Amino acid sequence: QSQAGGGIATGYAALEQGKYGDAERSFTELLDRKEGPRFFLHWYWPMNAQLGLSNVWLASGNLRKARLEADRFLQSALSTAEPNLHALAWEVGARVAMAEKDWSGAEEKIEKGLAVLQNYEIPTTAWRVHATRSDLYRQAKDETAAEAERARAEAIILTLANSFAPDDPVRHAFLAPAPVRRIRRIEGGNKRGRHRRPGPKP
Repeated sequence: QSQAGGGIATGYAALEQGKYGDAERSFTELLDRKEGPRFFLHWYWPMNAQLGLSNVWLASGNLRKARLEADRFLQSALSTAEPNLHALAWEVGARVAMAEKDWSGAEEKIEKGLAVLQNYEIPTTAWRVHATRSDLYRQAKDETAAEAERARAEAIILTLANSFAPDDPVRHAFLAPAPVRRIRRIEGGNKRGRHRRPGPKP
């Protein structure tokens, strides 16, 4: 289990640095690993690797593989009763659909992700769903709704961050990734003005 978790962390660290080949290898190795003795949540880590690969292909611009992996992850997630995985699967599927310019598909998927959040309190995933909803509103030129969803995502992020002490390394690690900084409108360590119109998603 520690090796599986370490592989996921390594993959996401490489993805954050733009090292897509390294990230792909980390996630693929976990998926290709021959199954040994089963341990607690043994089924959970391969699904996280599927999500990781979806993000790798999406970030690298390989939309065909991103769609295949996102659909694969959705099928795996829906085979479980785990709402967190359901919401994550709908959210990544919505991002892939947006990259494909399938706006109706993106709308359908993100609404299904939001429906999960109406029944379950999952803050670590909720901010991602609201962030993607914000991006979709922005694509539709509805800046008011986009900002409202961005603010919801930021509020959840800050609540999670503030559950740690100000100098806790976990807090800093949580706030450091680019997707979190983008929601908080932080670039280069400086927070933009609250009323400045956000630019396009990097």
